[in-house]
Amino acid sequence: MNKKHCDLSPTLAKHLKASLARLMEEQKPFLRYGYSIRDLAGDLHVPAYQLSAFLNRELGTNFNTYLNHFRVWHCEELIQKGLVSQQKLEILAMQCGFGNRNSLTSAFKKFTGFTPSRYQRGWARLLGSEMTD
Repeated sequence: MNKKHCDLSPTLAKHLKASLARLMEEQKPFLRYGYSIRDLAGDLHVPAYQLSAFLNRELGTNFNTYLNHFRVWHCEELIQKGLVSQQKLEILAMQCGFGNRNSLTSAFKKFTGFTPSRYQRGWARLLGSEMTD
């Protein structure tokens, strides 16, 4: 098969979708700093070019955006559970698989419209108002 043109059968696409969802939910590889498309392809036992084609064609995204979506989602969960109230953003970034604070802030703002700090303050206010109602 020509690597430059990767045809994904409906069966392969369905398999990749299910395997990818299960892996992300159960093993949370997105939390590992430096996790690459080759790592993910290896975890799924498929060639990286097939995984890349699947992400682009079937999900309409690229690897970094796909991974960062899960990282931001995890970060939101930590904030909502009150587990990061006093942590520095550098620590939060590392806990969520980002290499640094700037990467976290950029991705977080892209997906939520807010910086992590602003999101955290808003969530804290929301929780505070629910506790007094």
